[in-house]
Amino acid sequence: MDNILVNKLIENFRSKLDIFDSFMNNGASEKDISDLEKSVNQILPPSYVELLKTYNGEKKSLGVMAGFGFLTIEDVKVQWDFFKMAEGEREPESVYQKNKIKNELYSVKRIPFAHDGSGNLLCIDYDPNIEGKKGQILYLPCGDPEPISVIADDFDEFLTFLIDAIISEKLELTDERDQWDEEDWEKAEIYFNKTWENDWTDIADEYNSKH
Repeated sequence: MDNILVNKLIENFRSKLDIFDSFMNNGASEKDISDLEKSVNQILPPSYVELLKTYNGEKKSLGVMAGFGFLTIEDVKVQWDFFKMAEGEREPESVYQKNKIKNELYSVKRIPFAHDGSGNLLCIDYDPNIEGKKGQILYLPCGDPEPISVIADDFDEFLTFLIDAIISEKLELTDERDQWDEEDWEKAEIYFNKTWENDWTDIADEYNSKH
């Protein structure tokens, strides 16, 4: 299942952008992933591991994680180390699904895997509230006064959401190569952009309606 989902995701990205692979890093090694799991003291979801083995994050900003940049292993460690240092220092602005998410902003039991460059993150949550699920996916707004929300039950469900967003073009590709001569394509704006609410509450509402 992990390979199938990851392969389908990559196939859909490549169908939208012929130079997709040029934006992505080479895959992480087994040791890199094992070291990450030891650092954060968690067993990572198999589909996330499979994706890291294929691409260790983005080489150039593309927004493949639903408009957010896919973090390299080193960047995951940097973000997580900050969580560890800042744990308990701040409460979130609000929590959208209070019974599913604990009222905390930074936690070592949340593993960031994507960012928007403004302090907002997507995380795997290993410490949910009473009605939440271990491994649920959170929108974690550390840079904007917005609610934390659950957007998927697990990483597999998040990848399925992402594939559907690519196919439906809710995740839109901006590709300005046609405005440049081929030798100047590196100057062209190329990125995937989400079309939903900035605070993800509409995606959280979709999630709530299915669960």
